[in-house]
Formats: sequence, structure tokens, C-alpha cells
Amino acid sequence: MSSMDHPHHETWPRSIHDRDGNAYVLRPMQISDFDVVKGFFHAMPREDRMFLRYDVEGSQQFEHRLIETLRHPRSLRLLAFRDGILAGHGLLEPNPHLWSQHVGEVRVIVREGFKHKSLGSIILRELVDQAGLRGFDKLTARIMDSQNAVRKMCERVGFSAEAELKNHVMDLDGKKHTMLVMSCSLDDAWHAMELLLSDVAPWAR
Repeated sequence: MSSMDHPHHETWPRSIHDRDGNAYVLRPMQISDFDVVKGFFHAMPREDRMFLRYDVEGSQQFEHRLIETLRHPRSLRLLAFRDGILAGHGLLEPNPHLWSQHVGEVRVIVREGFKHKSLGSIILRELVDQAGLRGFDKLTARIMDSQNAVRKMCERVGFSAEAELKNHVMDLDGKKHTMLVMSCSLDDAWHAMELLLSDVAPWAR
């Protein structure tokens, strides 16, 4: 079953708008998007690639992960296109441990030139919505302590820091960082998003 055939995707593709009113097409990744998604990650500035878990430069492990998440029925890769350009990427996937199958993990990346327009928050909101359909009731996001913009984005959608692991992750330059584990219940996330909807709500246009 392909990503587009999954029953949770029956409303895709859909149109969303960022804070400036720019329109995007949001839909799940398909296997035919493989090269486009690879190109998206390869085009990231090095300062952004520093925070990726996998080295995208010639990494077979990275390519394997792309395919693996497409095949998993509870995983979702969301792509946001503007004028044919992949502007944003979101990932929802289950915790790999059997005792935490109710926990999903989210990650969002926005292409340079499309940042600071609320696109990341919109993609994250869609992942939260989809998490409920996939049987998750808690979400986590793991980030480095220096990713201040990502932390603020997560906090706006109801996440809070649950743990700090000192010197737990290493960037491409070999520098160690503290890893923040942010989390939220779906109830908390939905409440936070209701507050956002009453404010700017660019995705509701």
C-alpha cells in the first residue's frame, strides 16, 4: 500500500496558506518523491544539516530511513510544495520500543527562504492531527539545545521540555550538545492549537 493510498490520507492533497498568504500544496510523500526529498535535504545549508541525525551526503542509512518510513503504516512524511518547490518537510513516526507504542515522534524542517512564515507550525499542527488518527496520545520532539527557533515552534503547539541530556548528541563538526526531549499530550496540543486558531490561524484560510 502506498503512502497516498493509506486511509488516513483520504483528504490529501490540501491547500494551506502561510502567514503572508502564500499558498502551498500539502500532501504525504510518495515513493516517486524520493529524489525530490533527497534533493531537499542535500540543499540544506550546512548550519542546518548540523542538526540532522543522519549525514545526508552519500549516506545509505539516510536513504534506507526514507523508504522505511514510507512503508510503516503509522509513519507519515508530509511535504509542502509552493510553485513546485518542496518548501517544508514533516515526519511523524512511532517510538521503536514496544512499551511506548502510544508515543509518536515529530520532526519538521523548512527550506531556507520559506522560514519565519509560520509554515513549520502549520506542518507541525497537521502532524498532531494525524497522530490522533494513528493511535498516538503523546508526542515527543528531540532537539539540540541551540535550536531555539525549533523549540519556540514546539512550545507554541503545546510542547514543553521534559528532559535534558547533557553532551548527548554530536554535530557534524564533532561538537557535543545537550539534547532536549520535548513532549506533549495530544489533549495539550489540541488546546494550544485552539488558542492559535483564535489568534492568527493561517492554516484555516
